[in-house]
Amino acid sequence: MSNRKLIYYDDARHYHFYIPDPPITHEQVTAPIDAAAGTGVDTFVWGFGVGPTVFHDSKVADIFASHLEVIGDVASWRAYENSMSLIRDGEDALTVMIDRAHEVGMDFIGSLRLTHSSNPHDKDNAHNWRFKIEHPEWVLKGTDDPERKNSFNWVHPEVRAERFAIAEETIVRYDVDGIELDLSFAPFYFEADEVANNLHVITEFIRDLRTVAQRSKKKRRGPVAVGARILPTLSANLEAGFDVETWISEGLLDFVVPNVYGHIPIDPDFPFNWVTELASGTHCEVYPAMGSIAGGNREGYASVEHYRAAAAAYWDRGADAIYLPWFRWPVGPEERQLFSEMGDPDVLSELPKRYFMAPQHASNLKFGHTSMLPIDLEVGQAKTVSIHLAENVDRAQATLCLRLDQSTSLDDMAILINGTELDQEHRKYTPYGYTYSTLEFILPEGTLVHGRNEVSVRVDSRPMNLDRTVVLSALEIDIDYPKTETPTAMV
Repeated sequence: MSNRKLIYYDDARHYHFYIPDPPITHEQVTAPIDAAAGTGVDTFVWGFGVGPTVFHDSKVADIFASHLEVIGDVASWRAYENSMSLIRDGEDALTVMIDRAHEVGMDFIGSLRLTHSSNPHDKDNAHNWRFKIEHPEWVLKGTDDPERKNSFNWVHPEVRAERFAIAEETIVRYDVDGIELDLSFAPFYFEADEVANNLHVITEFIRDLRTVAQRSKKKRRGPVAVGARILPTLSANLEAGFDVETWISEGLLDFVVPNVYGHIPIDPDFPFNWVTELASGTHCEVYPAMGSIAGGNREGYASVEHYRAAAAAYWDRGADAIYLPWFRWPVGPEERQLFSEMGDPDVLSELPKRYFMAPQHASNLKFGHTSMLPIDLEVGQAKTVSIHLAENVDRAQATLCLRLDQSTSLDDMAILINGTELDQEHRKYTPYGYTYSTLEFILPEGTLVHGRNEVSVRVDSRPMNLDRTVVLSALEIDIDYPKTETPTAMV
């Protein structure tokens, strides 16, 4: 088993190769690593380029935007010129990153996307690459879903060989500690009606790569670790052609990262326990990915308290490490503080937190990331949701905040937590704009439990001439702890 606890991902573009004007310096190349150095981050993951292409001096992959004579946007131009400025000087960005990570005591994992939905006929797209442009006959038709269209069809061995060559080069040529196969980005590998008959395809791809990794020890203590970003549920993975159960039972993977692209809310209840059960008793570790967006009445990046709550819940629910693929940019003092807290559940235990239940987002639904919210609150019908709290409930001081759409202060409502009805006389009602409001309650001692907590909401009556249903769209529970008084020394 590894000793990884906190894993930080950088996709090589945002706040990286897209930002400085060329030529890029060593300090600018290693900036994402240096930003996390000296904190609790023990593993750095670098996503290669935009997926199909890379920013380093690969002998088998296209350099980003190298198929273009003229580049149509500044960020892409910077990325191309920065990549080439290093190569012209005999430098390799990937080697520079690996060496720096090892210098500051971090493991280094290279991350490779296995699909990309660029249109092969869009030759001016900087995110495209020669292999796709030259082989439009190998892309998916996607008659069931426009998002499926134009990804490569993995029934073709040539398609698999192109990706395999990059993964193999990463393992054999570079001193990486691991290779991550990002399966969850645009997870379309087969036509919808071909998936069931091709579960073996990606399994064989991983099995062959595992063989390469087992043979590659070089400077390392052992073989290169092989991992995969997967979808959040077993059913979603099977529908994509990912036989995760076989990969784990056969020992083909050292780690998996349950993950979803699209809308990425911070979610203490992100679904990963199905895979911790599969991995139990094996050498495969589970690193659930953490989102970064908070909704409700706190739109935008998650707060420090949101991150703490999600991290505490992940640890409490059995994660082997926490994976941060969507962390806040740029990294400053507050972000470094979180890096120093999130990898240690003991440090987190009695820090202020904010548990957040996000509403369902359509872009995530097809990939298995679901939410119990929003819920229509029909008059007289109690509706119940639940949220996991990883807290010392005997000491915690807690506040419940409900976001309600189309509500009024005149609504007669009953709110229960774990069967205890809350006192409406002491609620705080706050309207926001025209359509939504929040209800806040300071929770009585003994209301909460460690683990799953049920919140039940019932609307008993509304103004008679108001013909709209109240909607529970988001929920938060704020946690704080009383400050421990330090005894004053007697003089």
